[in-house]
Amino acid sequence: MFKIRTRTSLIALAAIAGLSLTSCSAAAPETPAETPEATTAVNAELAAMVPDEIRESGVVRLAMNPSYPPFETTKADGSVVGLDPDLASAIGELLDLKIEIVPMSFDAIIPALEADKVDVAMSSIGDNKKREEVIDFATYYWNGTLVLVKKGNPLGITPTLACGARIGVVRGSLQQNTFLPAQTPSCEAKGEVPPEPNAFNDVAQAILALQSDRIDGVLADASPVKDAEAKTDDFEAAGPLMRNPNPGGAAFPKGSGLVEPWNAAINLLIENGVYAELLKKWEMDYVAIEESEINGAQE
Repeated sequence: MFKIRTRTSLIALAAIAGLSLTSCSAAAPETPAETPEATTAVNAELAAMVPDEIRESGVVRLAMNPSYPPFETTKADGSVVGLDPDLASAIGELLDLKIEIVPMSFDAIIPALEADKVDVAMSSIGDNKKREEVIDFATYYWNGTLVLVKKGNPLGITPTLACGARIGVVRGSLQQNTFLPAQTPSCEAKGEVPPEPNAFNDVAQAILALQSDRIDGVLADASPVKDAEAKTDDFEAAGPLMRNPNPGGAAFPKGSGLVEPWNAAINLLIENGVYAELLKKWEMDYVAIEESEINGAQE
């Protein structure tokens, strides 16, 4: 019988019959050569946990900002690829649900969840106590933060100190709301001007601004920063890596009945090897967690 894992109840999931069984590196290519060998199949027990309205429709509306490789990005043919679409697809197979991706800007995701315009969101969304007041999470990764700069890092920018620099951040992100403001006391103590925040809808827009010298760096999750570094000789990722204070996860409207089956499905994918294979496929082993929690924020 499946046990739902939360912060206060971390009980191992039982092995489920009917599932085929089969963990830092350079950024992943847009279309990786390797694909997971592990497969998934509908799990009747988990599917029965899905709320009636969603189960009857057979469709989950999944909010995503598809411009954040390798979590998600849009290819030339319009298809969305990355860790999040792959993981969502595997979860959908377990729950007998079709995944319908609803593209939107990152800062529009939480309002869309609050308004019940979507059922879930997977778009490199950090869990934290403030967000947990209005939405729920099922965690599936733990990221860090780096800063993308021009080759040679002429201004000596680091993720923790960028005094006087124009820094691009994703609107509504941890980097905009927490990490960049935290630099102000250090800069003022040195008699220097705090970094100037420049908010963008996504990392791709911020990188374009860096390329055209409108900003001096992009402070973002390590994954898209490494991806950008790998794709051009113009940029480099500057550290040290700052571990994000909280894990990231799939986000849901507060009180959604979809949280528990989604959380249980992630844990099954961790146990049967599919999760590890997907991380390997997108070269994101460094974000791996041992188990998914419901509302696992540390602060």
